[in-house]
Amino acid sequence: MTHRDSCIYEEIRTWLKAVEGVEASYKVVHDTVRYQMKAKLKVPRAVGVKHQPKAEEEFKKNSRNT
Repeated sequence: MTHRDSCIYEEIRTWLKAVEGVEASYKVVHDTVRYQMKAKLKVPRAVGVKHQPKAEEEFKKNSRNT
């Protein structure tokens, strides 16, 4: 698990405490979200080093929308 993931679970813990008044350990929050709710943290895909934004825009303009 990355540092970013642990920060998100900490944000969930903070929200639970502030809004719902529930104090839960990191492990309880993680296990509940990950295994009981079967939720996965969404992360954007990495962009390759050869990525060409101009070529991508040109492709989108010239491709047919189906």
